[in-house]
Amino acid sequence: MRWSFGACLLLLAVGCGRKATRADCEAVVDKNVEVKLRADGVTDPPLVQKRKEELRESLKDDIDKCVGKRVTDGMLTCVKGAETAEQIDKCLR
Repeated sequence: MRWSFGACLLLLAVGCGRKATRADCEAVVDKNVEVKLRADGVTDPPLVQKRKEELRESLKDDIDKCVGKRVTDGMLTCVKGAETAEQIDKCLR
């Protein structure tokens, strides 16, 4: 699972737009956590939040590498509306 989140963050490296903030990069991680847990039938908000925090910590190096990469507002809007990990991947291409 670590690889897929890291790969998503690295996809932010391409394209024009603006530089990604830490919040942008964490939002991609958070959305991945949400769709993965929802697919597994986990919807308890405190559990989802705990898992987001755990992954942000374990992916700290990947998030650090993501900060400053190019993103567009359209890309991030697409991620926010994504329902699956595959849709998130498409948003970031």
